[in-house]
Parts: sequence; structure tokens; C-alpha cells
Amino acid sequence: MEIPTYQIHKVMRVYTKQLTQSKLLERSNTSGSTSMDQISISTEGKRQAIIDQVAADIVDRITSFGPRDEFDQEIVDKLESEIGRKVDFNKAKKSEFVFNTIDKENGKKTSTIPVDDSRFLINRLEDLAKEAVDRNMES
Repeated sequence: MEIPTYQIHKVMRVYTKQLTQSKLLERSNTSGSTSMDQISISTEGKRQAIIDQVAADIVDRITSFGPRDEFDQEIVDKLESEIGRKVDFNKAKKSEFVFNTIDKENGKKTSTIPVDDSRFLINRLEDLAKEAVDRNMES
């Protein structure tokens, strides 16, 4: 599982802020009691984390099995209308040009070159899934 850097930065900012506040409280508190590190996440942060997780699950389901229900199909239709063509998610994973070359010792070497930048499609699919999940959470 990949963790995007922006999520790591968010956690680090919250932790740094709380450490700073904790040190300020310790200075003002002369009783000498120790404080525990505690991270609290705002309701908006929790909501965003849920949206990210659900969207990731939807993208994984669509890219693995194709759109399975109306909700999935709505997201895929939006993506296809944006790029102007149909997307076959089974081919998106295997869209590589495979070729062979002969090295200096007359050995065969197989190489591949990506034909289509499917990562762009997956990223856009994630964005569309997050928007759809966000809309559904509001209603």
C-alpha cells in the first residue's frame, strides 16, 4: 500500500503543532507534571480520510474487475467523456510494447516500453471517485 506524501505531511504538521503547544503548556505549568503526546484529528480531517479510503477501494475495484454497479459506471463514464475514448481497464494494466534486442555477447534481452500512460488515467479515476464519494456523503 502506498501512502501519498501529502498525507504524511499533514500528519507531521499536526504532530509538530501539538508538540509545540505541548512545550508551551509545559513552560507555563510550573508543577512539573509530564504530558502525553496526543493527536486529535478534526472532523473535516476524519471525513477526508474516509473519502480517501472509500475512493481508493472504488478505484481498486474498478481497475481490477471493471465497473460493477451504477455508481462505478457513472465514474467511468465521466472519465471516458473527459478523455474522449473508451477505457478498457484490463488492457490499461498491460499496455506495453514488448521488444527484444541483441546485446554485445549475442544474448537476447527483452524490454518493454509503456504505450499509454495509464497512471494518468488511474489518478484521474481516483479524483473522480473522491468527488463522487464526497457528493454521496453530503446527501
